[in-house]
Amino acid sequence: MYVVKKVPRAKRAEPDKYGETKQRYQIMLTETASLELDRVAEILLITRSELIEQVIRQGLLEKVVLLEESA
Repeated sequence: MYVVKKVPRAKRAEPDKYGETKQRYQIMLTETASLELDRVAEILLITRSELIEQVIRQGLLEKVVLLEESA
């Protein structure tokens, strides 16, 4: 038997701390990437969604260098 504690959900229609309402999007990740996302979010005590939001807003995506795949 599992016990689940009910926690009230935030109202999605209200702007968050960024002054915008969040929308639901779907992305596909490998299991490795998903586990790493979970690991880092857990260390920082934030949600996966908030981790992705902060990475994007801090401009870290612009610093990513894509490695060329060898043919």
